[in-house]
Amino acid sequence: MAVSGRYVAVAIQLVGSLVVARLLSPTDFGLFSIAASVVAVTASVREFGITSYLVQVQPLDREALGRAVAFTTSLSLAIGVPLFLGRGLVAEFFGDARVAGLIGILSLNFVLVPFSIGTVAKLQRQLRFGLLNLANLGHTLIAMLATVGLAWWGFGAASLAIGQVVQMVAMVALLAAVEPSTVFCRPVFTGMAPMLRFGSFSALTGVVYQAGNYGTSIILGRMLGPAMVGFFDRGNGLFQTVNNDLVGAVGQVLYVGVAQARDEPAALAALCRRSLGNLAGAIWPGYALLAALADPIIIVMFGPQWTQSVPVLQVLCVAGVLAAGYVVHARLLLAHGRTATLFGIEATGQAVRLIAVLLLAGFGLVAAACGAVIAAVALAVLYLVAARRVLVISGAEVAGIFGHGLVIAVATAALPALLVATDPWGLSRFALAAVGGTLGVCCWIASLYATGHSMAGELSRMARKAGEMLALGVAK
Repeated sequence: MAVSGRYVAVAIQLVGSLVVARLLSPTDFGLFSIAASVVAVTASVREFGITSYLVQVQPLDREALGRAVAFTTSLSLAIGVPLFLGRGLVAEFFGDARVAGLIGILSLNFVLVPFSIGTVAKLQRQLRFGLLNLANLGHTLIAMLATVGLAWWGFGAASLAIGQVVQMVAMVALLAAVEPSTVFCRPVFTGMAPMLRFGSFSALTGVVYQAGNYGTSIILGRMLGPAMVGFFDRGNGLFQTVNNDLVGAVGQVLYVGVAQARDEPAALAALCRRSLGNLAGAIWPGYALLAALADPIIIVMFGPQWTQSVPVLQVLCVAGVLAAGYVVHARLLLAHGRTATLFGIEATGQAVRLIAVLLLAGFGLVAAACGAVIAAVALAVLYLVAARRVLVISGAEVAGIFGHGLVIAVATAALPALLVATDPWGLSRFALAAVGGTLGVCCWIASLYATGHSMAGELSRMARKAGEMLALGVAK
């Protein structure tokens, strides 16, 4: 439910973008991007890891929710008010007064964000991801319609900014309809020390992660030029879509489960085995298939002028496989409140990434992209060492699970990679992507059953349930 909701939201946003792109000029988009980037820099600090804190805190009562409201409101105002008052200086720096108006509109979200945090955390704790996704899809659709309508009526760049505010208003309204008691809480300004300790390192972790992403583009732009940055960002953008929307959604659900089972060794061990097995059995083959079909996918989506992005995406898929391997370890540390350890690991990993990119950029774009792989190796080692005391299964079990996943990943991608490399029937790039993707999915399912992976049982149950529903529908 968590994954499907994110991809449906992306589809809605894509449809809206296609329409708005025909109603607004590139200048409108550029002005909004500048204003949105300035505001977005503060996003990780503004949220301060409070949602993650509320998911693992015991108990989640009115006082805990009140502290979250009090703190996030205070922090939002502390960041939002200076940003609003200084919007003129920002506009002057970029040489366009219209940026000030857009920042002023976007600053309204600082007032709205605190009302949503408690309800989102409560729904996550209850594993009500279906309901949460319905709310997310609702406010995404409302925002898209508002943006398209305002663009149609000639609001220009302001239509994009107002659309974001409408999305936040709609989100708060929908969450209030679901859980009004968690949206409207009396602020509590006492007993914040544990939340501050947890949140401070979560915020810093978000900052260093963003620094690694933006720093890579800055280094490439300086050493290789803007064109190479464009090729890198195109491949990285597609990779991040998969990484954030798929692995991010899985990690979100996993974190809730780990937080609930952290004091029950037997349940936690079972959850870790199942989660590691599912990640290696599904995410690894997904990245392997994406790497195998990178050429037709890039060209079909963006055009032949983006061919240099293909090896970048393939290299980043290797980094994605490594990163998926320590998702469980990171969530275990977070559930146990070890945010300082998480910050230290991420800071080290991003430093390794920037140094590697700096040293390798002189050898070309693909070599620079390998910096992400080197950083992923470093992060994997650090997470494995840091989580060894809270990971309640043995290293031998982890190695066996990962070995099983590697076999499935290779079996999934081998034939599609051979098809793309040889193209024996002279297919178009679109046909290569379609046929290769279908072949890869068939190979993945076959390898699950052939190797006796636990996900094969899940697929059988899903198929059986679908058959029962279909038979019931036919009978009616």
